[in-house]
Amino acid sequence: MAEKPRKREYYSYLLLTASASAGAVLAGNLIVFLLFWGILGVLLYAFLSLGSSKVATKGLFIVGAADFALILGALFLYRLSGTLAMDKIQSLPITSGLATASFVLLMIGAIAKAGAIPFHSWIPDAADEVPIPVMAYLPASLDKLLGIYFLTRICLDFFKLIPNTSLSYLLMFIGSFTIVVAVMMALVQHDLKKLLSYHAISQVGYMVLGIGTGVPLGIAGGIFHMVNNAIYKSCLFLGGGSIEYNVKTTDIDRLGGLAKFMPITFITVLIAAFSISGVPPFNGFFSKWMIYQGIIEGGKMQGGGGWIIWLVAAMFGSSLTLASFMKLIHGTFLSTESKEIKEKLSREKIKESSSSMLFPMVVLSALCVVFGIFAYHIPLKLFILPSVPGLPAPGEWIGWWQPGLATLLIILGIIVGFIIYLSARVKPKRVSEGYIGGEAISPGMEISGVDFYDTVRNFIGLRRLYKSAEEGKLDIYKGMISFARGIGWFLWGLDRLTDLMWRGLSWVVLIVGKGISLAHTGILHTYLAWYLGGIVILMLILLTGLGG
Repeated sequence: MAEKPRKREYYSYLLLTASASAGAVLAGNLIVFLLFWGILGVLLYAFLSLGSSKVATKGLFIVGAADFALILGALFLYRLSGTLAMDKIQSLPITSGLATASFVLLMIGAIAKAGAIPFHSWIPDAADEVPIPVMAYLPASLDKLLGIYFLTRICLDFFKLIPNTSLSYLLMFIGSFTIVVAVMMALVQHDLKKLLSYHAISQVGYMVLGIGTGVPLGIAGGIFHMVNNAIYKSCLFLGGGSIEYNVKTTDIDRLGGLAKFMPITFITVLIAAFSISGVPPFNGFFSKWMIYQGIIEGGKMQGGGGWIIWLVAAMFGSSLTLASFMKLIHGTFLSTESKEIKEKLSREKIKESSSSMLFPMVVLSALCVVFGIFAYHIPLKLFILPSVPGLPAPGEWIGWWQPGLATLLIILGIIVGFIIYLSARVKPKRVSEGYIGGEAISPGMEISGVDFYDTVRNFIGLRRLYKSAEEGKLDIYKGMISFARGIGWFLWGLDRLTDLMWRGLSWVVLIVGKGISLAHTGILHTYLAWYLGGIVILMLILLTGLGG
């Protein structure tokens, strides 16, 4: 942020957001919680306005609409529990329509804050406009922490979410859908920031999926993944900021070969990429492993026959995440330098970022390793196990994973393979110029690592979906705007109709009044004639009535 014109505002919003977040998490009263939650919505607008007021308005509109649902759900919760003290609302059964409505409305507020689909569309837009430190602080970490924290409280404290019920399936569907759709969008992105923003959305799906199982092991996995995501996603966004600071672009097509110029950035981003992809022994694998086991554990219970769908979606998303980051790592660091990089090198030397920028990235990447290898001893023991009642001991889990032993075996395998490689007799490599049909391959005929997954975009069944998504046809914000515009037109029409009715009534009254006024001539004889006529009519009525 040193070169940004509004850096002082950024640090002010940073401190205010941290304070409001602490207030929301520590609040023991629903009203106090909603107050701090609303302040966070205003600060989100302030943060996003550092890049674009249009994106800020969009983010505030989506999150604000979800916050309205949250407030309504909180009112229903108060009606059910009779108290505003959050610690006294204990595992309400979801057996009535009011309880179901309260759960769903509160859930909408929580997952919208976390950035799950369909409340996600402002995040990729923000990636195009907003400074990277804002993305690393809000969508990548803090918003996820707050949203998943509150979703966990809804499912663990306020209500009793029973596995394999309709609400459990609803959460698991939202989680699985978010995982697959967001990672499919990330797979075809060419901008580093936008790619990371879609992965920030996709990772929310794992958290929602784990919590939606209703099983202690799955819920613990979702919470652990929330912590892990804040670590590796912040590291990835900071790595993107380091690249943008030195190269002045985040377009992967215009990068390449940066590993030799920015080795520390490369190593930290590589570790974070392994973590988010679920590669052992890093922390992302461990939390995903817990979520997988929670899904299987729920499948063993009554009505859990659909567990295989959720498990396949989660594992498929993880494999596509790895494929996406293979593209990012290759296109940014390991491929040959792009034309833009070569031109920059001809003018100046590309240097590694300063120590002040590298230090947080090194710390975060180290945490990816530590929280993966020592998961049982540090994060689970200190943070996760005390927060989830009924969580079985690690030895009782379905699949037993020993990260320390696995790490030793992985390192041993790498060492043995390296020794075999060095000791083997390798013939000198023969390099021949490639050709197609007898002609040399021109640069335009080569398929770069960045464009490799464009075949997915052009697949017959997905081409229209990708086009619709890129045009914003699936954007809930546009749907909400269209709905609001439709309501506006309806109210305008109703107002016009009411106005016409009143105008018509006034004309009728005016005409009747003019007709009556004709009888009021101001002549005494005329008034006497009307008077006598009225008396005659009354007498006839009376005589007729008496005669009957």
